[in-house]
Amino acid sequence: MIFTDILFEKRGNVALITLNRPELLNAFRKTTMRDFLNALQQAAGDEEVRVVVVTGSGRGFSAGADLTEMEQIVSSEISLARARERLKSYQNVTRQMLAMPKPIIAALNGLAVGVGAEIALASDIRLASENVYFSFAEVKRSLFETNGVMYILPRLVGMGRAAAMMLTGDKVFASDALQMGLVTQVFPAAELLPAAFEMAQHIADNAPISVRLIKQVLQRTYDSSLEAVMLLEEDGMMECLASDDLREGVRAFNEKRAPHYQGK
Repeated sequence: MIFTDILFEKRGNVALITLNRPELLNAFRKTTMRDFLNALQQAAGDEEVRVVVVTGSGRGFSAGADLTEMEQIVSSEISLARARERLKSYQNVTRQMLAMPKPIIAALNGLAVGVGAEIALASDIRLASENVYFSFAEVKRSLFETNGVMYILPRLVGMGRAAAMMLTGDKVFASDALQMGLVTQVFPAAELLPAAFEMAQHIADNAPISVRLIKQVLQRTYDSSLEAVMLLEEDGMMECLASDDLREGVRAFNEKRAPHYQGK
């Protein structure tokens, strides 16, 4: 698959998606969105890929929407119905990332604003360099949150912090993001991507069925009861018990070697 605004590469079991408009701080235009969704689909359909890492080129993760393209949309006579249809396609970013059976690690190398922040939130794990900051700045531009920010952000940092971030549009820097649980770890810039790949490979070495089920059930726990989650745990355990990978894991343990999981 040919991409215009991103770079896509595989390193063993890990796929790396790099937002690649560094001269514009990786701002998203229509082409960027198309490329990103296609890259996710390619990674999801590749049996060799077990984990995805998303990062940005240059000094930013993403500055959000390309305001040049946004100005063209606002100044045109696009109908609200067409605008809603376009927005629905953009909302598919979070839907596709959360539904993807493979974990996604966001390696945040710089500012994450607008769409950049939304992609970070939709990732399963967020690692940040020391120079990262988040900003949900839509309120400063007479815009509104999209891609599930209103749903995900309060569940990560709490309602009060989420409200403060969205109502002020102020920057949240790496140290504060770490303290409030918005990111998992913070690294010096040069160590960020190696750390992301180390974590990705560590996950990729685990049993793929277990990894997939953990991601799926975690997405269901937001609005499920304890009993409903425990039923999902039972279903997950039954799927694992029926797998060849379980037998391989037991053999590898008894033979004191690393397991070779096939995801079956």
